[in-house]
Amino acid sequence: MVCKKNIIKFIKILYKNKIRLCIAESVTGGGFAFEMIKKKNASKIIDFSIVCYTEKSKGEILNISKDIEKYGVVSKQVAELMAIKVLKYSKYKKVLALSCTGQAGPTKINQKEKIGTVFIGVSYRNNNFSIKKVIKSTERLKIIKEVINEMVNVGIKTISD
Repeated sequence: MVCKKNIIKFIKILYKNKIRLCIAESVTGGGFAFEMIKKKNASKIIDFSIVCYTEKSKGEILNISKDIEKYGVVSKQVAELMAIKVLKYSKYKKVLALSCTGQAGPTKINQKEKIGTVFIGVSYRNNNFSIKKVIKSTERLKIIKEVINEMVNVGIKTISD
């Protein structure tokens, strides 16, 4: 289940600190943005969200085709680049960018990684990184919901540090 309490906390922190949110989603298919916009005041913090689900859309919209070829679409490098590249669309000065790519199954995209492996990319104040999470489930919807929770937690931790 998606943790509504943490989403509300995240929105309040973003709002209080006048930080806008830019999102590039793959594995969650827009689920993260959807969970955020269901809450009051989301319109005051979300700048935009892009769902780039296929390799082709990631390559064309975010201009990372060569990186996908080099590292694979399910990789820390691609997650990080997704967060960095999505910022080019924002005109705000104080922006947190979050991205996600991974394997929710049932088919494996990256044979080196198991189902449930996801990468969350972050770009905030010239600090760019990604984290790897292996969700201990093979159920597609559980994996997606857990990725949404992780994105919220990573966002809170990033802007609270």
